[in-house]
Amino acid sequence: MATLLANPWLWLSVGAVLMALELLLPGLYLLWAGLGAVVVGLLLALFPDLPVPAQLLLFALTMLSMIGAGVLLQRRETARRQPLNRELQALIGQELIATTVFEAGRGRVRVADTTYAALCDAPVQPGQHVRVTAIEGGRLRVDVMGPVQTLAGSDRSSSGTGAR
Repeated sequence: MATLLANPWLWLSVGAVLMALELLLPGLYLLWAGLGAVVVGLLLALFPDLPVPAQLLLFALTMLSMIGAGVLLQRRETARRQPLNRELQALIGQELIATTVFEAGRGRVRVADTTYAALCDAPVQPGQHVRVTAIEGGRLRVDVMGPVQTLAGSDRSSSGTGAR
């Protein structure tokens, strides 16, 4: 066994196999173990008289340090990206416009260049202004802000000039 571990190609091959397995079975931390094996293989190529216990210790240390570095990189990347639920939370309080008739309390509202599913207890017509009050299960909870805007801009029911 000692002569087998004295070959840097063994460590490099094991490292390559572990990294390839990570591609097939993602999320098992095989990438970091594979990188640890590659580091030991490179060190063994530089220092061919490295004893087996030192190789195993180096493998354990490099593997654990690679896992730690990977976790730190992943946390940094996750913190930099804004997840969807935070994006939706940022919409609370914003005024949006309904794009569909709300049937059974469900419809869609325009947010920038797309539409989102929305919920409202009151009837909502397309073009009506709504305000986001909460997020419920990935849908925007909205309240009606005012009457539907017509092309003529008149709304007899709220102007007080209608028949009595």
